[in-house]
Amino acid sequence: NATKFIAKLVGREIIVRDANRFHHFKD
Repeated sequence: NATKFIAKLVGREIIVRDANRFHHFKD
């Protein structure tokens, strides 16, 4: 369970980073 929780947090962080990158490309 802990591993899944960490994986979710890491995955979310990566998604946020990609979203920020995408935002920069848009601007």
